[in-house]
Amino acid sequence: MKSSGHLRPAGIDPAQLAAVYVKHLEQHPLDTEVREKLAIIYADYYKRLDLATLELNQLVEQPNQPTKRVAHWLNCWRIYRSGSARITNGAPTLEKIVERFPDLSVAELARTRLARLKLETKGQKETPGVKLGVYEQNIGLKYGSPRQL
Repeated sequence: MKSSGHLRPAGIDPAQLAAVYVKHLEQHPLDTEVREKLAIIYADYYKRLDLATLELNQLVEQPNQPTKRVAHWLNCWRIYRSGSARITNGAPTLEKIVERFPDLSVAELARTRLARLKLETKGQKETPGVKLGVYEQNIGLKYGSPRQL
């Protein structure tokens, strides 16, 4: 067989999937897995970070959630808010993780990430170019009158 493209499952339309998730959340508002998937669709497919932020904020504010999941949601929020070009927007979210869970390992990871943030933003800045002077092209032996010593 030259092509196996017909064996791949058909892709699900994110718009239809988002509609299904919204209807599901109307009936089951505490379903964290579906709410997280909906936030990902809002951020990746629709490019609506405001809607994704609302969904992730609802996840973070739900009571009795494991700290590992809350830290995961906050990190997702930080990644979507910061984007690839601007890392500095992630700092407030990392500080929120440290503030909420000061004695846990996720706070230590956030502290480490905060410490490296300045170096990462410095590495993304474009360095100014240095203009070189004009130099003589013929740098070999010089012919002509020899110097008198």
